[in-house]
Amino acid sequence: MCSCGEIVHLTSINRRKATLLEENGQGLSEYGLILSLVAIVVIIALALVGTSVRNIYCQVIGQFPGTESPCAVDVVVITRATYDPDSQELHIDATSDGDYDPSVTLTVSPGGLMEARSHHYHLEYFLPGCPCEVTVTSSSGGSATVAINPS
Repeated sequence: MCSCGEIVHLTSINRRKATLLEENGQGLSEYGLILSLVAIVVIIALALVGTSVRNIYCQVIGQFPGTESPCAVDVVVITRATYDPDSQELHIDATSDGDYDPSVTLTVSPGGLMEARSHHYHLEYFLPGCPCEVTVTSSSGGSATVAINPS
């Protein structure tokens, strides 16, 4: 038979065990919440900069001799390329994969960065002397070149 002192002692031991189990469970819950928050932050960060990182990776891989970039490139189409000798202006319109994509920038050489408009890109550029040809290069890897005849 147990004395009262032994019962009190056993009860206090059981309370300590219960407290330790609750604290371990609480610690695991906190680690789970922290891991979930870190996963959410990583997903958001990749969503925001994923395209830029992919484009840089594709450009770097494509620079090595004898290798092809494993990334698919967009199709750039120059829909208009004219040069007006009177005003000395070069006018270029182009599309990337048939439309305008806000994550893609197009650059004309010679000329510069193209302006995004509804469903296409556009550039008007002062250029003394008609260039023989212009090349439009996309930040997604595509490019197109066209010959220009003065209008």
